[in-house]
Amino acid sequence: METSSLLYLGLFAALTALAFLRSRVDDSVPWRRFYDFFGSLELTLIVSLLGTLVVIGVLQIILRNALHSGLLWADPLMRHIVLWLGALGASLATARLRHINIDVFTRVIPDRFRPLRRVVIYTVTAVAAFMLGVSALQLVAVEKEYAEVAFLGLKTWTLQAVLPFAFFLICYRSLVNLFLGREEELTPGEVKT
Repeated sequence: METSSLLYLGLFAALTALAFLRSRVDDSVPWRRFYDFFGSLELTLIVSLLGTLVVIGVLQIILRNALHSGLLWADPLMRHIVLWLGALGASLATARLRHINIDVFTRVIPDRFRPLRRVVIYTVTAVAAFMLGVSALQLVAVEKEYAEVAFLGLKTWTLQAVLPFAFFLICYRSLVNLFLGREEELTPGEVKT
């Protein structure tokens, strides 16, 4: 086996171990506060990014229509903010069990097989997210070699580093959901599609 394959296997094992440990301390009040704190930081970052995107977008519209000018760095910044929002939003959705769910088998499989279904879905999701994280990590490494500037002197690879982070976080959170036995629950009046 190649060294990089062993490193990736070790990373997956570490994420699995962390998820398992996280599931064991879920009921502990100090750990609950710790995870809630980081959850609120994550939500604050997402809201801040969304607010920044709206403000810069409105500013660009005003500058272009009223003054026939604009900020050269605004469009690339907004593209990268959208990238960050998508990546971090998907990770948050996984943690809250609000991610996209196309599950035609839920209505067909008997209830006694629901735990097995959950194990398969979360395991496949974790493995797929991990593989996407590895690919994103390789993409960032290639971008680092080319050292392309996105805007205002910021290198493109630094802005794209959110991708492997988010995919590995989705992997971790899928494993936590697996170890905790979490099931998506419908809110009253919601139709599962």
